[in-house]
Amino acid sequence: MSGEEAEPAPGTRARVRFLDGVERDGWIRGFSPTNETIDLTEAPGLPPTPFDVATIAFVAFEPEDIAGAPSEADASPAVRVHLPGGASLAVAPLEATGSPNGFWGRPLTISGFLRVYVFGHAVHLLEVDESIGVLLLREGVVAPEALERGLERQAELRRRRIGEILLERKGLAPEALDASLDAARRRRLRIGDVLVEAGLVRAEDIETALAEQRKRRGKRIGEILVEMGAVTEPALATTLAAKFNLPFVDLDACLIDPDAVRSVPRAVIEKHQILPIEIEDDHVTVAIADPLDMEPIDLLRFQRRGRVREVIATPSQIRRYVAGLLSEGESGEAAGEVSTLLQNLGSALPEDASERHDDAALEVRESDNAIIQLANQMILEALQRGASDLHIEPNGARDGVRIRLRIDGECVQLPDVPASHRAALVSRIKIMANLDISERRKPQDGKIRLRLKDRPVELRVATVPTVGGEDVVMRVLSASRPIPLDALGLADRNRSELDRLVRRPYGLILCVGPTGSGKTTSLHSLLGHINGPSRKIWTAEDPVEITQAGLRQVQVQPRIGFGFGEALRAFLRADPDVIMVGEMRDRETATMAVEASLTGHLVLSTLHTNSAAETVVRLIDMGLDPFSFGDALLGVLAQRLARRLCESCRSLEPADEPSRQALRDALGSDPAAERVGRLLWKANGCSACRGSGYRGRVALHELLVVDDELRTATHARADADRLHELATAGGMTTLLQDGARKCLEGATDLAHVLAVCSR
Repeated sequence: MSGEEAEPAPGTRARVRFLDGVERDGWIRGFSPTNETIDLTEAPGLPPTPFDVATIAFVAFEPEDIAGAPSEADASPAVRVHLPGGASLAVAPLEATGSPNGFWGRPLTISGFLRVYVFGHAVHLLEVDESIGVLLLREGVVAPEALERGLERQAELRRRRIGEILLERKGLAPEALDASLDAARRRRLRIGDVLVEAGLVRAEDIETALAEQRKRRGKRIGEILVEMGAVTEPALATTLAAKFNLPFVDLDACLIDPDAVRSVPRAVIEKHQILPIEIEDDHVTVAIADPLDMEPIDLLRFQRRGRVREVIATPSQIRRYVAGLLSEGESGEAAGEVSTLLQNLGSALPEDASERHDDAALEVRESDNAIIQLANQMILEALQRGASDLHIEPNGARDGVRIRLRIDGECVQLPDVPASHRAALVSRIKIMANLDISERRKPQDGKIRLRLKDRPVELRVATVPTVGGEDVVMRVLSASRPIPLDALGLADRNRSELDRLVRRPYGLILCVGPTGSGKTTSLHSLLGHINGPSRKIWTAEDPVEITQAGLRQVQVQPRIGFGFGEALRAFLRADPDVIMVGEMRDRETATMAVEASLTGHLVLSTLHTNSAAETVVRLIDMGLDPFSFGDALLGVLAQRLARRLCESCRSLEPADEPSRQALRDALGSDPAAERVGRLLWKANGCSACRGSGYRGRVALHELLVVDDELRTATHARADADRLHELATAGGMTTLLQDGARKCLEGATDLAHVLAVCSR
């Protein structure tokens, strides 16, 4: 074999690093940054393997004479490229780092490789790898001789900054130093310090706000100060603008340039809550609420080759406009398509359609393209608007079919569908749910499964025959993840007590409330809080709405004789630590749950009752032994869902004395009654909430924790009033009090708290 010629190298020696951190060495032939794939030969004689560029972070090459790569003479100062997963790479760029595809550079931290191409989609952050002295020199604001003298002086005074020494030696003008260090200073400042320095708030206010911020994670300190009444939003915004020499704008008086909005990725606008308002000569002006949050501005300056100009606006204005833009982009498009489809259906009817009531005579079928599109768009709009239910309600042959969505607990009407299309529309839904389209006299149940933006969605379909035709109700069962316990909106006492109870090795915890009050969500939050390799957790649900890795989840099938009782009996033979039973529907299931909790298992379940105290009485009335039940019960969490004030348009407004007194009455003996002031939160209405003033829902809770007195009262079959009295004496906050507290926080208003809670 020695006489044979060596096989030629299959390209240029290279190393490919992927976004997931995996690296592969080999040879690449014909590399171009604009190609969609890269062919890598990992060993001579093997065929090349194509890799999608979208999965690659960078490609490093051994030689420096790579076709298309700039020369060393074009090298720029070093930068540190931060990659996905926390890795970074030091590079001396050979071209502009803001190009859309990526940039060429000389790798400084990859031994044996002289050229690297970094793809733009892999760059999380670009950090200038230079000292402040070098930056000032490159920007021309300090002479080389002054910098050299400053460095010598710094060697003697290591504790002093190079900028201070240059200023002292008169090598740098004060205004030039201030301009160069502005961004770095802003990154170090805290908003509380700025407001105290400006005299807007006191240091005690900041301490109070910081304590509140620790309870309400994700809330900005400025927003909390506004909610406390320590500072107004306009005063906060104008002070920050003056402090950092940035213009303050009133967005309501501005014309938002659609081109500016389109120039910034939607995900950046949504994540960072910034608003592009103007673009000129590729320079975009962006409204921000917090000039100390430099991340979005750094990101935009890297992504765009043009300059980014910052202006300050109030947070509520930015939230309102951003929410409006996002809402228009999603549901507005779907709503427009529904209206257009309905117009097309109406215009396609024969002139005498209003006089003809025979569905078959009109020859409108469930397979017609317009009917298929209409059904799909109605479901899409329901999903995009966050509806829990979609109602289709025929009203006979003369009146249109009413379409309604249940959003945040209330029904919202869509445009009617022509009566002549009622049978075809219902039949189309039946086909999607695998129901019998010929059966119109009996109720039917089915399911529709689909995907929306790679998210699995399931609709539970129920048909009910009425005098006007078949009604259809579709319940959205969107597969979702559990909400963290800290995000449930629990008061401090409820949060700490639930954490203690759910870590007990055995006992019974109940979550109660009406249908649709979030009981399953709360139970899954509790399970997620303790879910881990050391616990075996079984759940029986109907249906399984929330899935969690690590849980063994079972959907009961009552039609085949496999209900909650049968599931619970099976779980007890399957070595459980924790059992969740979706609902205590009968005495047998309740009795088995109590027995399971007394034999060393933690059991969680739900019940349809109005209050925590009433739950105890109800279960004893069902036939449970009060002694066994009293010994097993750990706690009862009662809850309701009230409409949430839209955060984009809510405002603090002066309230009249009757409104303030009503809130004090709701709080009762709660110390929070002392916080009722002259201003109360009010709903307004904007494009984000479609003019309603409300968006989403907030949970109200009361947690009864069983102590010795309550256990004794349970054994004695005490009534609900006595149990309620003992629970409140032990620290329980009622549903009404919790709701009133959330009114003070701006989460909801008293009218909607009273709508779901009795006094």
